[in-house]
Amino acid sequence: MDHSEAVRLQAAEKYLLGELPEAQREEYEEHYFDCQLCAEEIKATVAFMESTRDVIREGTRQTFEEKRLVPVPAANGRWFAWLKPAFAIPVFAALLLFIGYQNSVTIPGLRQASSHLATVEVVKSFSLMSLGARGEGATSLKISVRPHEDFDLDVDMPGNSPSGYVCQIQDESGKVEVTLPVSAQEAKNLVQVNVPGGSLKPGNYNFVIFTGQSMAAQPDLLSAAAQKPFTIEFIQ
Repeated sequence: MDHSEAVRLQAAEKYLLGELPEAQREEYEEHYFDCQLCAEEIKATVAFMESTRDVIREGTRQTFEEKRLVPVPAANGRWFAWLKPAFAIPVFAALLLFIGYQNSVTIPGLRQASSHLATVEVVKSFSLMSLGARGEGATSLKISVRPHEDFDLDVDMPGNSPSGYVCQIQDESGKVEVTLPVSAQEAKNLVQVNVPGGSLKPGNYNFVIFTGQSMAAQPDLLSAAAQKPFTIEFIQ
């Protein structure tokens, strides 16, 4: 038997299912030991059958028990005799049901989840790092967000205070809207302050940084290590 004849006869599948006549089976055995293509096809078919058997065994065990379709090994002990015609029809019917479930339930569910993730918006980030310690050298940073949209403020701490910092967001009248302690360790990196949507109204604000983790109840702005002005405007 040569390779073209083995392909024409679908010898790999029939050999594993025990459906080759004795003479052809012996010819095919002699052939595939010397034919790399047929050897690879045997390996691939075995892998497919093993995977199919595992899926059916796990997903349709109850069906087999109810119908008493218990696989019986062939007398000659050839591989996968349980896929002979007596068992192949219910096995592959169950496999089709499994594939149908994947297509009708699992895959659409994954697509829906992916679609949901795709609609999740990235939180906008605005940098106050371009402003000097007193906000000099630049106009007030303009932040344009929707009324209930969260946003982040990226801030770098001035100097290297071993006692850390206290940060405040104050409105233009000096009222403190947000207070945030920053440790010396945290201050070594960029500090990102999350501002929940709607917590600040449109208007002018000042991001004030004080050195130290404790300060007077009414700190003097002149003692602040840095001030960084910004303006919030709402968009639709």
